[in-house]
Amino acid sequence: MSKFLSFKTLFTLSMAAAVVVAPTISANAAENKYKLSLEARYDSGVQNPEGGTTEIVAYNKHNHSTYVVNGKTKKVEALSLNYQKADALSLKPFLSIDIAELLKTVDSKFQYGDLTSIAVHPKENVIVASVQAEGFNDYGYAVFLTGEGKLLNAVKVEPQPDNITFSPDGTKALTANEGEPREGYGEGIIDPQGSISMMDLTKGFENTVAKTITFEAYDSSEKREELLASQVILKKDTKPSLDLEPEYITVSEDSKFAYVALQENNAIAKLDLTSSEVVSIEGMGFKDFSVKGNEIDLRKDDQIKLQNENYFGIYMPDGMATYSVNGKNYIVTANEGDAREWGEEDTESFHLNETEKEVDGNEIVFYDTAEYEGFAEEKEYIFGGRSFSIIDADTMEVVYDSGSDFERITAEKFPEYFNASNDKVKLDNRSGKKGPEPEDVKIGKIGDEIFAFIGLERIGGIMMYNITDPTNAEFVDYLNLRDFSQDIAGDVSPEGLAFVSDEKAPQLFVGHEVSGTVTVLNILEKHVENKVGFKDIENHWAKNQIIAVTKAGLFSGVNESTFAPNKSLTRGQTAIVLNSLAYDEKAKKGPSFKDVGASSPIANDIAWATENKIMSGKNATTFAPNQSITREEFALAIYNYLSYEGINLDASNQSTYKDDGKINKNAKQAVYALQQAGLMTGSNGNFNPNQPLTRAHAATVLAKLID
Repeated sequence: MSKFLSFKTLFTLSMAAAVVVAPTISANAAENKYKLSLEARYDSGVQNPEGGTTEIVAYNKHNHSTYVVNGKTKKVEALSLNYQKADALSLKPFLSIDIAELLKTVDSKFQYGDLTSIAVHPKENVIVASVQAEGFNDYGYAVFLTGEGKLLNAVKVEPQPDNITFSPDGTKALTANEGEPREGYGEGIIDPQGSISMMDLTKGFENTVAKTITFEAYDSSEKREELLASQVILKKDTKPSLDLEPEYITVSEDSKFAYVALQENNAIAKLDLTSSEVVSIEGMGFKDFSVKGNEIDLRKDDQIKLQNENYFGIYMPDGMATYSVNGKNYIVTANEGDAREWGEEDTESFHLNETEKEVDGNEIVFYDTAEYEGFAEEKEYIFGGRSFSIIDADTMEVVYDSGSDFERITAEKFPEYFNASNDKVKLDNRSGKKGPEPEDVKIGKIGDEIFAFIGLERIGGIMMYNITDPTNAEFVDYLNLRDFSQDIAGDVSPEGLAFVSDEKAPQLFVGHEVSGTVTVLNILEKHVENKVGFKDIENHWAKNQIIAVTKAGLFSGVNESTFAPNKSLTRGQTAIVLNSLAYDEKAKKGPSFKDVGASSPIANDIAWATENKIMSGKNATTFAPNQSITREEFALAIYNYLSYEGINLDASNQSTYKDDGKINKNAKQAVYALQQAGLMTGSNGNFNPNQPLTRAHAATVLAKLID
């Protein structure tokens, strides 16, 4: 496959036929300033196919260290980033805190269950970790420690604290207490309330206690109806205060509001930190997978086939982050999706809201809406959005969604392992169930630009987007350090992320919950030469396209200072350019044309083009390498080249040119396919098939292919 063909080319052109629609990728990584690369790694030595190892990471600027939650070892470990280069790929913790043992010194009756999250105070060398009890209905703890591991306080919070954070001004700590009915539903079984615990830190860490904020104000029939009208998902005959389940919490930059992901309810709660009240709960709505740009692969048929589906995705965000642009707050969500599976299977209390249906011979997992409200009866729903979204924090309107980007990009990068799971590298393993599963998102500012980093839990890897303009995010890079030679090898299943704001050397930390590894990623600025030195293109309409193809090495000037944009492209030059585009080995034998000698410097290019049926001679003995290529000949060569690359264009929706009768019969399919794909069009309603093609016009077509 050509090294030049971009995500946009592969998925716009390869699927210009009826089944798969054009993509929504807004930028090509090659055009962006930054790229991700591995800097350092820590391996805990603890792997688990079910996750829960090195889950959450947090950066401590006070000692330039990363703190890591390891749910399996029950420890918080700290990694110093002041390491020697020789030790970068084998980092060792300088501090290990056994949280379970530490809590025994505070509360001998507490039965440790799980270590779920960690955060670092923005202004002091203090960390806080959230701990769940073994009993699903028992209180948990927020454990405050110095950066050196000295216990400052252990504050009781409500059951099942799942995520913990500090407000940016450092005055508050908050936990999202999930309150899941993990024993199922049934008589005598408790469904604990979902809640938020807020701790005022202004009087010191040692003196703080937790204030509980519940959703009881939404239990009235009137408030419940308002929630349903906003498309908040609720279990039938269940109070919202019991059914709403906080998953994640993030705080606005001005520390005035907290936003709480109610993942299973497909909603976001807004908490006023001054009044300590939940001021709104808004449903996120549903993602229409029948809309162009939202194509997905739902079938486990061992092939990559993104297409529109007549189903609706339930965003159900897990990780969230906030940022501000021109004084306006935005929320960024990782739209993972999550089913409710509680209790022991084959018992009366067991509850599962998934249902499998066979579609075209493939099993697809749908949301079983029978026991839930907030859905339209005539529609079918699946879990997750397979995307990230940007939301206006005032209106809760989704102003941007990455559409089908994640599946398109991973398909291009890792076609053999597309939609693999995090414990199995089989192709299509997760297509019928939530796809790549965006898990967490973090925001980072570099200079005047703002970026989002999104971890994909299943296939793995980190997506990077420029979100400076909230309504027009641009894809920047994708890095996946998983070793696909084994089911679990390399860095598998990113769970938690942390961004380090350093203007000279910004970095991203990634905790991988299955492989038990933590990686330190550099965010490097690409150095791109912007000048090509052609004096005759400065005011030319195709200047940018000429620069692009020249930088890519597809074209060169007629000399160092001259490109000759209005000069005709020859047939021989076309063969050279397309062979360069393909990045193939040159053909080993010379062409069988009398006008192309075996010693000709372009003999092998022409042999490659003719052997692969991309171009043909004027007749059996003549290629005419120095003859200008016509517009229809060039269109046919491009069409054939794309077919050679496995990209079959469609021409079913073309508009007929006025000079259609002048187009050679064997070139019409190519001419109209390129027109439909937006690669090559005519002017004033004519295609002008027999006119020579200029070097500038050729550059515009080729620039679209490598864009």
